[in-house]
Amino acid sequence: MHHKIKEIVDYTAEKFKLDNYYLKRHHIYQEKNGLNEESFVLNMEWFPSKVKHTDDDHNPAGTASIDVDIHTKLVRSIIFVQGVSYAHSNFPSASEKENIIEWVEEETGLEFGRQFRLIGDEERKLSFRAAVDNVAVYPAGSIDVKFNQEGQLVLFSIHGNFPNESQLNWEPFSLTPETTDPIAEEQFKLLEIPLEDEEKWKAVYGAPAVFVTNDGKRFISFEEVENQGSYVKKDVMLEWESQIHEEFTKESIDISLEVTIEQALANETNTDNQPLTKAEEDKAITETKQFMQREYPNDSEKWKLTQLHREHGYIFAELKPAAPDQRVIERKIKVVIDEENYTAINYFDNSVILDMFGHFESADEPAISKDTAFEKLRGHIDVTPVYVYDKEQESYILCGKIDCEYGVDAVTAEVILLDEL
Repeated sequence: MHHKIKEIVDYTAEKFKLDNYYLKRHHIYQEKNGLNEESFVLNMEWFPSKVKHTDDDHNPAGTASIDVDIHTKLVRSIIFVQGVSYAHSNFPSASEKENIIEWVEEETGLEFGRQFRLIGDEERKLSFRAAVDNVAVYPAGSIDVKFNQEGQLVLFSIHGNFPNESQLNWEPFSLTPETTDPIAEEQFKLLEIPLEDEEKWKAVYGAPAVFVTNDGKRFISFEEVENQGSYVKKDVMLEWESQIHEEFTKESIDISLEVTIEQALANETNTDNQPLTKAEEDKAITETKQFMQREYPNDSEKWKLTQLHREHGYIFAELKPAAPDQRVIERKIKVVIDEENYTAINYFDNSVILDMFGHFESADEPAISKDTAFEKLRGHIDVTPVYVYDKEQESYILCGKIDCEYGVDAVTAEVILLDEL
């Protein structure tokens, strides 16, 4: 065992009083936060000493799976399998909310209220999200803490990014309904939502959430915010005149995040965050079109390339229908391109998922207009100040999050809560 790994193993055993455990196995993996910033994490699986175990494919009840950042020694995750804990650690109990928050602050190095806030308080479970001075940030970091019926901590996890005030461009919130209402109306559209109990599609008018910059001049989609790093938004119609008569053979792709201790200690990063050059984009677009000519030869002008990004050492090209329907589950094709020779080697088509709804009854025709529906929903639209990471400025900028949890039934004109569908 490498001395650095042993150091963290010993540190973890002492910190969490794992006297009743032994280290069964460990591995190192690379983790990314919402901004694609990388860290290296040691995962340790501690088996309870008093539990007999013969199946190496399954962890016994009481196993402690603990993730620790190799460089900072901050704990990223604690999971006790099946909600059973034999640890003697001085974890907070489920009934001590203030102590839980203080413990989270101590474990994460974050400050409650200034860098994260409480968003969920259920029985034996607390959920937190990243925030600066209680203003939400996107991409959103999250912290979850759960307890078993005995009040013992059985899960702690932290994911994503938690900025502080120095990473913000502060300004007073200045968006008004005069600015946001036209944007909300522009986003407002007819949707078809699957009702599994009725095995039918339901036509509903709704407004997908969107971010608007504080000056009202630009809006940012959730997709853009969640896809940082090398993400490039595209709008390229794929068209061709002839089929390419070459058989396409899928190759396996390696998306493993596991790394060696040497890579971790060297902070060896991959190329996923490197922006795609214009030449790389052009090569990827050309290869994507040629792939479609082989695999979907009759689909010229039926698909658009909507984004490109690097991931796991590959270039991913995402395609969506050129004439999309109203259904909330979109048809997509993802083409995986080898970034060394710009050759398509694999692809994913979510038509299999959509086929699960193939027997659903079609949605009824709308009986009210979009304008009528929007007027019914206007008073339910929320505009909330949030901080959104802007790649160009490399900082968080103040935006308004335009969102609405309600929709309008396109047939009955009833205002309905979308989460209840």
